[in-house]
Amino acid sequence: MLARLLIAALFLGVAFAAYAAWKRPPRRLSRLDLAELGVRGPAIVQFSMQNCAPCRAAVPHLTAAADAANVGYEHVDLDERPDLAQRYGIRTVPTIVVAAGSGEILGKWTRLPQNGEVSEAAEKARAAT
Repeated sequence: MLARLLIAALFLGVAFAAYAAWKRPPRRLSRLDLAELGVRGPAIVQFSMQNCAPCRAAVPHLTAAADAANVGYEHVDLDERPDLAQRYGIRTVPTIVVAAGSGEILGKWTRLPQNGEVSEAAEKARAAT
């Protein structure tokens, strides 16, 4: 009888630990390591996957916003770099980030941004450096 109680207690302890790990909030994306991504200075970074239609649709708008604000543009394919998705807590594609030259996040979207949102953040990123 005592052995069954100990086994039940052990099972409940493992179950609660697993639940706590599962319910842990995702990491907050607050800073990017731009050098690791191959970017110098302020940039618009798009995290996406190859089979994502909204990701492909966003590319012309993001490159135009980057050119207009005179900042860099980097496309990160999470199929090729799943380690970055885990490190930055990216769970949705497209995730679009505007970062200052120091890596500080000035804007983040997990959808296609409205007209002008990325351009405004890119202008702030350029002004911040």
